[in-house]
Amino acid sequence: MKRIMRRTFIVLMTVAAVLYLYTGAALAQSNDQVLVSPLMEAAPQSVTTYWTPQMMANAKPLPLQVVPETQKAALEANLKAEPPGPALIAGSGPPGSVPSEQFAETSQLLAEPQPLFGTYPFSYTRYRLFPDTTAPYQTFPLKTVGKLYFVIPGSGNYVCSGSVINSANTSVVWTAGHCVYSPGIGFHTNFIFVPGRRLTSAPYGTWTAKTVNTLVGWSNGLLEYDHGALVMNKKAKTIGNTVGFLGFVANASRLQHWHSLGYPQGARNLAQTPPGAQFDGLHQEICASSWATNDLPTGGALDPPTIGIGCDQTGGCSGGPWLVDFSGAGGATNLLNGNNSYRWTGPNPPENLKMFSPYFSDGAINLRNWAQAVPVP
Repeated sequence: MKRIMRRTFIVLMTVAAVLYLYTGAALAQSNDQVLVSPLMEAAPQSVTTYWTPQMMANAKPLPLQVVPETQKAALEANLKAEPPGPALIAGSGPPGSVPSEQFAETSQLLAEPQPLFGTYPFSYTRYRLFPDTTAPYQTFPLKTVGKLYFVIPGSGNYVCSGSVINSANTSVVWTAGHCVYSPGIGFHTNFIFVPGRRLTSAPYGTWTAKTVNTLVGWSNGLLEYDHGALVMNKKAKTIGNTVGFLGFVANASRLQHWHSLGYPQGARNLAQTPPGAQFDGLHQEICASSWATNDLPTGGALDPPTIGIGCDQTGGCSGGPWLVDFSGAGGATNLLNGNNSYRWTGPNPPENLKMFSPYFSDGAINLRNWAQAVPVP
């Protein structure tokens, strides 16, 4: 299979939402700790019934988180940040593979690409999954990526992107924290995940969530911890044994080349962004880009700086995976190492051609470990 290039992050929220009122309980906890939702209150069948085709079609793309330009002091500041310890590497695999992981020292995992768009160092390539037919969406690892639908209490129906990842229970879907939890509101509800979605097809059905998790740091509105993980209910088989799973790597070098996949739906300015069809949320779009900068949008000196790359994906791509060594093979390939999170306001371009992800550090490891330990009988 051809290597696929893709990249995305996003989360539209006002600064008031991003820096919402912190609770004393949350502030007393470490930002790397896992914040756990209760078991989903709605029965899986009622959630599936709620999401009719019309409801899915009308779900609003959750915008990229947006940080005002007035807070841009750290952007492109080349913050120095070394991995805090050995890298955790969990391999990818097609359906039926046995999840495995190991600790190892890592450095650059993939060679630099040939950038076409954007201004260096935010250079990138981006294209719609090709050929634009159903078959690629049912091949590994593309079928592990899908659309995540949910309800934000008091706000309405929304959609993000997500992906199935390596986990002991083969039941974990990774996304952005802002796709599962809104500071000041709490956990979202009525989650369903549709892997391999193209147009209106659901080749592997819809999957409901047993429980949902994020990090305390994100509950405090810190973009440096904008991770989310869902444990999906089992059907005849688990979701990982149905579509396979991506690998996972954390505490790795920041000097990587990523393919970012997602389902952007927010309109893009065709005069300011690369050639191609308008985003419509019905296809996977792929950006390929290398490390451009470190950033510290909302945290402090003790928080892991985020990572910036070039990409022009829009709302709906939030939570989409950043993959190191994207390929059609399993093993130490297709390693999840980022998720679409936010961008800055400011002149467009260049700000609409830049994307940011939280760095996968101890918090990401904690979140995955908690989610993969949830029993899925």
